[in-house]
Amino acid sequence: MELKVWVDGIQRVVCGVSEQTTCQEVVIALARAIGQTGRYVLVQKLREKERQLLPLECPLESLAKCGQYANDVQFVLRRTGPSMAERPSSEGTPQAPERTFIRASLPIKPRPAGIDVPRSREPKKSMTFNLGPTGSLQEGMDLEGGGVVQPSKEELFRRVLRQQEQLHSLEAHGDTLETDLRLWERGQLAGQEDEILYLEHLVRRNETELGEEEFWQSELRLEKECERERQERVRSLRASLEEYTQRIYELSARTEALQEEIQWEMAERAKRGKETPAPSPTELEDMAAKMKRDLEAKVKQGTQLESNLASVEKALEEAERNLQAQTQELEELNKELRQCNLQQFIQQTGATVTVLQARSEEDAQPE
Repeated sequence: MELKVWVDGIQRVVCGVSEQTTCQEVVIALARAIGQTGRYVLVQKLREKERQLLPLECPLESLAKCGQYANDVQFVLRRTGPSMAERPSSEGTPQAPERTFIRASLPIKPRPAGIDVPRSREPKKSMTFNLGPTGSLQEGMDLEGGGVVQPSKEELFRRVLRQQEQLHSLEAHGDTLETDLRLWERGQLAGQEDEILYLEHLVRRNETELGEEEFWQSELRLEKECERERQERVRSLRASLEEYTQRIYELSARTEALQEEIQWEMAERAKRGKETPAPSPTELEDMAAKMKRDLEAKVKQGTQLESNLASVEKALEEAERNLQAQTQELEELNKELRQCNLQQFIQQTGATVTVLQARSEEDAQPE
């Protein structure tokens, strides 16, 4: 199995860990991997609680005791001080490798003498070592400098070169990611600006359509008012027509009555003329002239009434034609208004669907 341990803020992996592996073996493997000697302790950290493991305590057994919280457990390697046998040298201690993700392994089992182990091209992180005495190490564990095999200069040089190559590759990868991030941010900003401009255009167009709708509604109200006025005028003209017609009927009846009266008067005068002396020609002429004037006045009045009736009929016909034209125009305006409302609804619905599709496509592109 593998055991993840945090060393100086870097997570390292110890391979080959079993249930019988002790804390001391894990610490020695990590110390050899980082190339430093000193006194170390292995700390088990669960959320905000920390516990220092004993040298002979098994980390996997301690991890199994945590149960369902095992995934939250972290192991931390801490250096408490230098070893007892550590001495300052003139050449100086070798520098620790850079902080990279290194997989350390437990020491292999000792092999019989005389058997050569083939060496790989790259230096292995797990090498044979002597655990030494496991005495009372409650405050920490001493890693004697003599017990650790110091890497050679060539191995250190190769390790430094590998780490430099890794560093350069990571820097190049970071530059590439930064460039991609800038391009993505620019694309996002450009897409947002285009969407904002499109939405502003939609708002302006909707405002224009609303203004046109208000204009047509005001025109419709004016047309309705004019139609009511025309209907009132038509009703008044019809009332006047009925009144003039009634007066014509009355005048016609009166004319007939006057004619009958004249005939009766003439007949009476003829009877009286037989009994009485006949009137003089002058009187007859006066009576005839008077009756003629009365008749002409009645005829003139009837003609005037007929002309008034004809003019009223013409005005009524013209009013009816105007009413029909206005009614037809009002129907056309209602149709245009309904068509404008339908187009506005379709445009708003289509614009919403287009914006949602554009957003979904933009969200799907980064993936």
